[in-house]
Amino acid sequence: MPVSALLVALGLASSERLDGQCQTPEEMAAELISLRQIRNSRETLADFTKLYTATTNLEWKMRTFYNLKDENDTHDCGGKVDTWQLGCELPRPGNLHDIKSHAYYVGAIRKLHAFPVQVVQSLVASEWYHPGLTSRPVWCLDSCDLPLAQRLNAHFGAVSKELLHFWSLKHELKDHLRGVGAHTTSFDRLIAGNGTWQDVRLWRGRAFDRQLCDRYFRVTCSLVEASPEVWTNPWSHVLISILMPNSWVPFHQGHTNGQLTYHLPVMLPEAGAELALLERGGTLAEQETGILTHPEETTVSWTLGRTLVFDDSFTHAVRYRHAWSEAHSSGGAPRMLLLMRA
Repeated sequence: MPVSALLVALGLASSERLDGQCQTPEEMAAELISLRQIRNSRETLADFTKLYTATTNLEWKMRTFYNLKDENDTHDCGGKVDTWQLGCELPRPGNLHDIKSHAYYVGAIRKLHAFPVQVVQSLVASEWYHPGLTSRPVWCLDSCDLPLAQRLNAHFGAVSKELLHFWSLKHELKDHLRGVGAHTTSFDRLIAGNGTWQDVRLWRGRAFDRQLCDRYFRVTCSLVEASPEVWTNPWSHVLISILMPNSWVPFHQGHTNGQLTYHLPVMLPEAGAELALLERGGTLAEQETGILTHPEETTVSWTLGRTLVFDDSFTHAVRYRHAWSEAHSSGGAPRMLLLMRA
């Protein structure tokens, strides 16, 4: 069904207003969703030029509707200039931050990788922000209806056994326990915080670490194979995340709202480990980055064996406040969990 016909069928008026008045929130949301549908259509994805144009139009509309547009910015609409009018914006979702340049990502992909055009198209189509999706920082705490969370909870015993066995061999397998940022991206180095934050990568770039899967994590990796919501996600990765006492990860946000992050805890301290989230939209000001706490934060804690699900495109931080001396009596127990993005 054409997008225009779809909007009529849904009872949504055209987004064009001839009376000079602001569009209604329903009209603006419908236009964003329709532009997203066009951007993801088979016809658009088959043509790099159309894809670039469709994505540019969608991001310009998001700038306009969410008041993210520079006052001097204009957009050429077939010979007429459409300027931003204050007072007509939608409320900014809590996980909508500054607009990222589409051209930058296309150029970066083409510069760093000798990918064919079809591959670049698929990467660009996984655009950073998807309008119309539910905007909620925390989805599940102790109980969860999401199928992947239920699957993880049901296999907690076997997963926990594998992860704890691996941890018992940490001195022999220290080459696999590398600090975040030491073997990942420059972005990860910026959010590594202080203390000790390590991870063990089991799945990234649509591929398993077969050595680890076959030798230590057969059940865990088989759960990934049984979870298409994980391996069909172009941004996905699966890892063991380990945070030691007196460590923290400063406030930051993920790259896209098109996925959820699943945490299955297998080792927790008695107190001190928490996840802090901000529900307001917009990126933190420069003077607020790198801070340990924020006056607007909401904190949640993990429950052993129960999957916590959150949207990491909301600004968030992770902390394990107890100093090493306070946790030493329990062997310096880490906060250790299985992390999946789906």
